[in-house]
Amino acid sequence: MPFGVTHKPLVALANSAICSFFRSIEVFGAENVPEQGPIIFACSHTNMAVDPAVLSTTVPHGHLLHYWVKDSLFKPAIAGVIMRNAGNIAVDRKNKNNQKLYQGTFEAMALGECVGVFPEGTSHTEPHLIALKDGTAWAALEYLQYLHGSKENGGPKKGRKCIIVPVAIGYVDKSKYRSRVAVHYGQAIPMDEYEQDFLNGDEKERKLAVKRLTRKVDTEMKMMSVNAADWDTSFAAQMARELLWEREDSLKLQDYVDVAQTLVDLFTTTSNERISNLRSLLVNYHRLLASSRLTNAALTDLPLPQTLDPTRKVALPSRFSTLWLLVKDTIISLFHLPFFLIPLIVNFPTYVVGTLGARMVEDELETQAMMKMVFGILFSTISVPILFFIVWSIFRQVPLGAGIAAVIVWALQRYHYRLIDENYEAYKRLVAAWRILIGVWVPRNWEMPLPSFLESWTKFAPDPPKIAGLPPATQPEKYKRPVRLPSRVLVRHVLRYRLEAAKELASTLFELESQDAQVNASFWLAERFGGDVLKLSKEDEDLNEWERPLPRGQRGGSEVVSFLRERGARLGAVKNAGHWAAASSGDEGASLRGDGVTSD
Repeated sequence: MPFGVTHKPLVALANSAICSFFRSIEVFGAENVPEQGPIIFACSHTNMAVDPAVLSTTVPHGHLLHYWVKDSLFKPAIAGVIMRNAGNIAVDRKNKNNQKLYQGTFEAMALGECVGVFPEGTSHTEPHLIALKDGTAWAALEYLQYLHGSKENGGPKKGRKCIIVPVAIGYVDKSKYRSRVAVHYGQAIPMDEYEQDFLNGDEKERKLAVKRLTRKVDTEMKMMSVNAADWDTSFAAQMARELLWEREDSLKLQDYVDVAQTLVDLFTTTSNERISNLRSLLVNYHRLLASSRLTNAALTDLPLPQTLDPTRKVALPSRFSTLWLLVKDTIISLFHLPFFLIPLIVNFPTYVVGTLGARMVEDELETQAMMKMVFGILFSTISVPILFFIVWSIFRQVPLGAGIAAVIVWALQRYHYRLIDENYEAYKRLVAAWRILIGVWVPRNWEMPLPSFLESWTKFAPDPPKIAGLPPATQPEKYKRPVRLPSRVLVRHVLRYRLEAAKELASTLFELESQDAQVNASFWLAERFGGDVLKLSKEDEDLNEWERPLPRGQRGGSEVVSFLRERGARLGAVKNAGHWAAASSGDEGASLRGDGVTSD
């Protein structure tokens, strides 16, 4: 299964696409990847074709990856030639003979090469990993059978045993242009623990070995990714993170997964009424932001304490403060514009085409980044050569004019990437400033009543997809793009909720710290940070190993708050017990009680 001439150009194209779309991609755990194959890289799959692009361009030691591709995609003649030449392996899912099903995989691994697979089976937008399929484990263990050989397949084969390396790709915001990505490579999983049962056992023992291996891969992938039981918990954790780290870059990528999972775990502590109320508050804040086409990051210049302090009285922004915000952001944008004007004009059509591509799949969050990249690349293949010939026409009479034109086009693109982040953020803040100004200055009777918004707001499709074999209570909730409303009817609600959410978040965390209350935790975080891992119930212990739920853990409130503070959360210093909880009432500004809102 050789790699043809198309493999490296495709990887280079993928690298160019993801490096232009994402601002930062960092790799962790590279030391876990051996320098020699065969290796099966089992990767999370939440972002369509972007995932293999990220995996291929970040895999350590320059490993080249064969990918499993369903055989139907090879049927178009041109596509089949390109994919086979790039080293992809056709998989006939209907074939019940595993030796034939994985024949291409075995041949590649026998040569010491590596395979990239996505055990979830499909790309998805869920707040957690979906159940892994057993195909990865079957391939790894059937490969042992292949090496041992039989009379039918020509006897023993030369080659090393394979290992599985779990991989989790953590997108801070997978569809957002110029966001960040953390790629975690986990501990390699050797086959020694499963080999005897699979090779020498009966059919039942073989299947048990496969299930145990799948469970091991699943656990390792969960330990490197962010998993919430439902969307509301995920949204609450996201809003808490954005309030604690106002700038996305303030939270280091190496801490992103642990911090995000810590906050997810915190909002599963339903036994704490204060946390439950905070969760509801943050979820409603997220709903308001999404429907008003605003983001918390766009509001960072509006008054909030530099370190969250519920005792500090902060009023809602006045009309003149929002006017000053607009004037300030306009001046900043106009100052940057002359330096960015030429690359903006050159690349503006690409931005427009990429945005149109994303709008074609507005309800498919996992497809939007891919569509932005694909449309952007396709247009760039036209626009960049045109730009080259335009510049070349200017220098045609100059010796080496073509070389000069190529250097100018290359330098212009590099100049564009150097300036894009700062100018893109300035543009988003300017747009937000306009929306805030209009929302604050319009008459109050234009404002949408909050109860009406909360009653009518829907974030999930009314008829979620049905998966065979799952009872109704466990059917997945399909993510749906929030209903967008004119910003002016929601801006005041957004500002009130932002203020109250920030105060309540700080007050709740300081209360947890002062009382050192126990909160829920994923077992690996509890083990790592000195918490407790709880024993499974007798009923759970009686289940088969691969059917048991993962153990739960607990962490002390003081340790959790210290953990967040040490990683840059805007919480300020430790306060005395009782100091913060008493300060959460009587503040000037906004006050939220349940779903009702009043302001002084």
